[in-house]
Amino acid sequence: MNLLTGQPTRELFLLAVFVLVFPVVAYVSTFPTQRFRNEITEWGNCDSATYKRFVEYQEKFGINEFVVVTWPGCNLNDPRVQQVTERIEAELADDIQQVSSGLKVYRDLRSRLNLSEAETLKRLRNAGVGDDGMSTAVGFNLTRASRFERPRVIEKLHEILNDADVDPAQASFAGLGHNLYSMDTEGLNSPFRMVPQIVLLAFGLTVLLVRHFWLAFFINVLGIFTGCLAFNFVYLAGVDMNAIIWPLPTLVMLLTVSAALHFLSYFENASRQFLNSRPNLIDETTSLSLQDRRQISHQAFRQAVKPVLCCTLTTALGLLSLLLSSSEPVRQFGYFGAISISAANCLLLLLFPPFLTWSRFAHHSKFKLNEPGKTAPRSRDWQWMVWFTARFRIPIIAIALIAMLYFSIGVPKIETGSNLRNFFPATHKVITDAAQVEASAGPLNSVELLLQFDNVDQQNDRLRVRGIEVLSSRIVADSPFESCISAATFAPQFKRRVNALQKTATNTKLKILKEELVEHGLLHVSTTSDQETWRVSCRFSADRKIDIPEASEQLKSIVNDVFFRDSQMVLKDEQMTTVTTGEFVLFDFVDRQFFRELLSTYAAAFAVISLVVLLVLRAPLAMLIALIPNLFPAVVVLGSTGQLGFRLDVASLMTASVALGIAVDDTLHFMLWWQKEKNSLDSDQSQQQHNSFAIESAMQYCGKAMLQTSLIIGCSIVLYGLCGFLPTVRFGLLLSAMMFAALIGDLILLPALLAKSQQHATRPERIH
Repeated sequence: MNLLTGQPTRELFLLAVFVLVFPVVAYVSTFPTQRFRNEITEWGNCDSATYKRFVEYQEKFGINEFVVVTWPGCNLNDPRVQQVTERIEAELADDIQQVSSGLKVYRDLRSRLNLSEAETLKRLRNAGVGDDGMSTAVGFNLTRASRFERPRVIEKLHEILNDADVDPAQASFAGLGHNLYSMDTEGLNSPFRMVPQIVLLAFGLTVLLVRHFWLAFFINVLGIFTGCLAFNFVYLAGVDMNAIIWPLPTLVMLLTVSAALHFLSYFENASRQFLNSRPNLIDETTSLSLQDRRQISHQAFRQAVKPVLCCTLTTALGLLSLLLSSSEPVRQFGYFGAISISAANCLLLLLFPPFLTWSRFAHHSKFKLNEPGKTAPRSRDWQWMVWFTARFRIPIIAIALIAMLYFSIGVPKIETGSNLRNFFPATHKVITDAAQVEASAGPLNSVELLLQFDNVDQQNDRLRVRGIEVLSSRIVADSPFESCISAATFAPQFKRRVNALQKTATNTKLKILKEELVEHGLLHVSTTSDQETWRVSCRFSADRKIDIPEASEQLKSIVNDVFFRDSQMVLKDEQMTTVTTGEFVLFDFVDRQFFRELLSTYAAAFAVISLVVLLVLRAPLAMLIALIPNLFPAVVVLGSTGQLGFRLDVASLMTASVALGIAVDDTLHFMLWWQKEKNSLDSDQSQQQHNSFAIESAMQYCGKAMLQTSLIIGCSIVLYGLCGFLPTVRFGLLLSAMMFAALIGDLILLPALLAKSQQHATRPERIH
């Protein structure tokens, strides 16, 4: 007998609207990729003293975003060096400043200062010319406006090299400007290549786990829709995409799939309850009527709405805790993540029940009737899990607490860094190119030492230049820096004793020198006061790890030794202030700031989520039990990275707060089901029996969904580990590890904590 009456017009209308809107949302989601920029210098706290010093440094000397290129045979005798330099000056005049090369500076020093070849090469060694005394490179600084058009500038540079008979494929590029261009390119393209594979793997796993092709198809299409919606929110807000925000749509997609699988558990339960209430429907070929299917979907919605909304709230709070960060991209990730997750789960509650109704998924041939009085068919696998966690609850809890204690020691040992090797694998072309450029022209990374003189007396200029010469030599000899570029690089050789006529000539040379230093960005002369700022650029290799704060203190100590005697300034009647700044000082500050904020944002997320869990469960003890397994993933995974000495970045550090919000979802589903089942069992059973059956029932329904969601999210997002951009690699690997650690916490540690006594735990009988 066919009980189908009427057509599901309401459901079809909602699904039709979804199908019509999907192409529009998908199309708009492509727009943010056109505004992909990684401005690391803007990621820190703009109100900090370090950032303000950096801004003041840029106002005086301009931005230091340079591009350097060399090629096989690029040396002081190569005519292509001058040809490329002149072409860059002519064809990129509006986009660049301070075009130079080792050859250009070499000729300038030889002709202007009449230096010997040996003295010239001594000054330029590792400061424009390589150790061999011949190899060199061509470099230029980008203007503030051209920073936003790096691809066009780099493309034009390739054309210039081609016209000069230099194969761009064999050339080596480096410098902060090119590194940021590479980060933009690789940070967008490398993860993007993994997205189709992540989607296909998530779909394949969903089909395998739910064993229903069209159901898995709809769940993943809905996930793709919500992922695209996250990009829409970013675009409509006018925010530039960057490497930190980039993984967000994939995360939203996988969390939507996760929420759908949890909803499916409630739907299966509602179907069983409905079929148990209709024992007359015993023919497995009988179809359910539209009214029956709507009733089942409505019942599933009523059961799922509270857990889903609670999980939405906890996940959103975990993401919103990132708003406490002083980094704008991190705040943007938290803000757009919270909005996207909330919209995704609302769409799930709106569209998933109509699809289940329309697709006739509720059919009792799929759901076997339960024994009278039983909420769900008992699975021997889950019975074994309940028995195991109850029987060995004390060892399980002890092992978990010992592991958390041991790995928590590694959290303070976590290392961060903005070194180039922290963004690209060692075999990446960016790394090999940087090594080649540094071999040809010297170290590229720098700490900028600024000597600010007040009440400047021009009569002290000669002593000032001499002091900077001594300072530069001391820095190379007594600090981790390998070379210096300063006034000493361009200064003429002054005689110690001069007569009146020679003094006039010396003053003329000093005046010319200061003009050249201003042009080279090594001197700033204030137009409103008697103040001069002399810059000493202290260089170190990109592959060398130095402690920036410690090195900065060393520089200040050397300055004091050179310019002060018995705490008195050598240059009489002048005052001097020493400042260390520059891009890499700022990067180091940002890294340390991110680590400090990791602890504060995680603590804030944990506190707020604890309050939400308390309000939902309405039992302080249950809240404490629920939160212990959610500390487990972050402590174990992040602590292990500190113990093993892995270097992390901002994208890695924010996974703790993100994973906390996600992990609490599974715990809440489990705890809410456990509470409901515990309160619904027969009153003639013992408290221990109540608890045991409640744990088993929660495992039967929520355990399956938790296992499925952890497998799908963990196995899918781990594919980011195969891309070539290390921040995305670490984000995928750490989040995947935390998901599996959270699964262990929820399926083993949580039931062990809920088990009251091992004496009443009955071992399941073996199946023969």
